[in-house]
Amino acid sequence: MDFLLTALFFFVSLALGIASVWFIARKNKELGLVGIDINKKEQNRIPESTGIALLVPLWVCTLAFCMMAGNSSIKTSAFYWIAMVSLFALLGLFDDIKPKFLSKTRKWRYRAMLAGLVSLGFSALFFHSLAGIVLGALFLAGIASFENTFAGLNGWEVGSGFILSVFFSLLLIGTPYFLLSIALSGSILALLVFNVFPARVFPGDSGTLLIGSGLAGLLILTGSITLMSVAFLFFTPHMIDFAVKMATNPRDPSQRKTRPYKLLKDSRIGLPDNSGKYDFAKLLIRLFGPMQEKQIVLLIWVIVIANCTAWFILF
Repeated sequence: MDFLLTALFFFVSLALGIASVWFIARKNKELGLVGIDINKKEQNRIPESTGIALLVPLWVCTLAFCMMAGNSSIKTSAFYWIAMVSLFALLGLFDDIKPKFLSKTRKWRYRAMLAGLVSLGFSALFFHSLAGIVLGALFLAGIASFENTFAGLNGWEVGSGFILSVFFSLLLIGTPYFLLSIALSGSILALLVFNVFPARVFPGDSGTLLIGSGLAGLLILTGSITLMSVAFLFFTPHMIDFAVKMATNPRDPSQRKTRPYKLLKDSRIGLPDNSGKYDFAKLLIRLFGPMQEKQIVLLIWVIVIANCTAWFILF
């Protein structure tokens, strides 16, 4: 029965996610909410911010979870979780549509302040000491930010997010929130179906912030500092990526002002000329030389899997 219920949550979220992403992708393209796939010769314009579509399967599965849960506190916690994830996704959507629909952009500190307020409010619901609230908020905001910045190539961020969601589910086995983690994994896989090389959609900040906040929020629901600590170590590659960006390109860590990679004539991706600005992918290119885009992403996935496996076995 438990296996059937787990499978049901996974495949329902996967099916609803695929349908939702397909629909939102069409609508976003009609609205002109698109991004350019800069690492292709064709420079295709692809629907952007389709990650917001994952709210549909997550809300459906969360409501089903609440109907099944016998404990009222667990129901309330699940509702707080999906509400928080929705706020992060909407914050990301605001970032995604801003370049097209707003004449003046907002500075990053305003976005960080809003994310911090949501993180503090959510953390305060599950921790009752000041130290616990601050630690939970930093964990939530940090994981969401790491997932949002660990990006740049087809399938990089969404594929890594799916891998992490599987390991988070392993951590949550035996807790009341395991089914929510399974639903999150199914929805992320639905987005990956469209985002894997060659990408037909981009997740946007709405997708990456949704994934990161969803993962972190599930661990906060447990109130376990031990589980949160292990989960944080799963993000070691993300921390390396962030540290390298801040050390070599502090004025533009999001790499939006200049093209981060050089597309070679044979479609391999190399380092930009005379650039000392790095991210995780460019470190791999420096080590192994120019590669096809899908080869770089596959190598990143392997590293993420190896890192998560090592920490999971160790702890």
